Amino acid sequence: MKKYIFVNKQTFIFSTLIVALLFFLIVAAYTLHPNRYITCTGNLLTVEKIHLENGEAVIEKVKIPKGTKVKVHQKQEHSSIIIYNHDKLKVKNSNLANSFDEAIHSDYVYCRRLVNLREEKGGKLSKVVVKKGEGVKVESIDQKDWDENTGQIHWYKVKKNNKSYYLSGAYVESSRKLALKKYDQAISYSTYWDDYYKDGYSKDAYTSQIDYKPIKKETYNENPMPKHVKAIHVSMDNFINNQKYIEKLKDINTIIVETKNDEGSILYASDVCKDYLSDPSLAINNAMISKKDLTKIIKEYKKKGFYCVSRIVTFKDAVFAMENPKESLTDHNGNLVVYNDQYWPSAYSRKAWMYNVELAKECADLGFNEIQFDYVRFPDGTASANSKLNFHNTYKESKVAAIQGFLQYAKEELSPKHVYVAADMFAWPIVACDDQDIGQFLPAIANVVDIICPMPYLDHFSNGSFNIDNPVEKPYDTLYAFTKISDEQLKSIKYPAKYRTWIQGYNIDADGVKQEIKALKDTNYPDYMVWLASGDKKDIDRIKSGF
Repeated sequence: MKKYIFVNKQTFIFSTLIVALLFFLIVAAYTLHPNRYITCTGNLLTVEKIHLENGEAVIEKVKIPKGTKVKVHQKQEHSSIIIYNHDKLKVKNSNLANSFDEAIHSDYVYCRRLVNLREEKGGKLSKVVVKKGEGVKVESIDQKDWDENTGQIHWYKVKKNNKSYYLSGAYVESSRKLALKKYDQAISYSTYWDDYYKDGYSKDAYTSQIDYKPIKKETYNENPMPKHVKAIHVSMDNFINNQKYIEKLKDINTIIVETKNDEGSILYASDVCKDYLSDPSLAINNAMISKKDLTKIIKEYKKKGFYCVSRIVTFKDAVFAMENPKESLTDHNGNLVVYNDQYWPSAYSRKAWMYNVELAKECADLGFNEIQFDYVRFPDGTASANSKLNFHNTYKESKVAAIQGFLQYAKEELSPKHVYVAADMFAWPIVACDDQDIGQFLPAIANVVDIICPMPYLDHFSNGSFNIDNPVEKPYDTLYAFTKISDEQLKSIKYPAKYRTWIQGYNIDADGVKQEIKALKDTNYPDYMVWLASGDKKDIDRIKSGF
């Protein structure tokens, strides 16, 4: 039996009118206050916000990420009032796009430095590069690669040589002009090496090939760095077996542990080397601990309040060099060459870059708070034999450009893991205001990494340095003079890395250590790291009253 529902005619008409009215209001609201998307040449659009503070008008700068959806409150001929985070802000109409795709669209992107393209997002570096200032055609942008907090596109799908690749957004600008914009006006450098190589070499090496765009350093709330780091270096053996002693050290809040040494031995059971070495056992035959157990120990140190740093010896690695001679320092016949009693991977080698960064990522996954790259340089003393050496400089880079490039790549890869990136640096390039032919130039490195770690060991300075008769006998004067020189160079860039100095802990007494630390405090750089190769109990006991 069928049932019929009868609706009063007046009720039907009234309901229909209500629905129509609601539809009209929705359409009107959208028409009057439509959604738009922020577009601009950079990643952030800066607009002014005016508000009253103690009865006076105060102008505040507000940064809106490119691609952000906003509501138009009032449209005018050349500009509009938008609503962003509950604020009403004035924006040019040219900065408002009709869709997200329109807002972030780019026909071409241009690189601020030489960059290796990738065949997959986050994949290995290919041999195909985009040069500084060069534009590449953008094929597509995945909305998933858009960062809503910064406006940055993490990955662009681009085309070069009729093939598709991926390019990291960390290096690109929307125009050639922006890519070649100079940020190096305040940077000073010595032209010493012009006499050795050619006129203009120094400018090309220290500024022209380098990326000096100011970028604020990241802070990870879930990975807090001590306000002032007070650190000692220990071997993996002591990190594992001397834990209770280390945890009781007064005034020490940071432990730096060697995870790959300067022979190329990885001191834990790493899985990375199998992808880069034909015989992985050569690298891990001295491993002291499994990844699982190392993770456990790191957690225990962190529970006690310690900040844990993985020190990775980078481009002094006989194991990698012997397994990869075409990626290492050789003569022109392809034979490995010994420098400082060791074979060296070339710091130009992208395979060496990837190997060390993959190790760093593995260490981050183990729980380390920070990755510190040591020997992130070319071997010293090669200038006199340069004509006999082959550094395998595939892309015709300066040494400084190669070192900065590696550290930028490391920072790019490690940022998603929310670990900090540090780089150790010789003292003499800072004093000389050049790279001493090893690729280390303070402004270039400090513009990229989170922490810069000079090594002004007293016995590295000859008598008369800084007008000090014997630097070894004057720890305070030596560290004070050196740090003042570093300070001046750090001021040449807008967002320099945190400055954290290595100090000599060997061949010195506790009072000497105390003087070194006082010099750092008096120059307003109180962070320090005590260099002890192994960090044996007897060595620490000898100087610990100086911490």
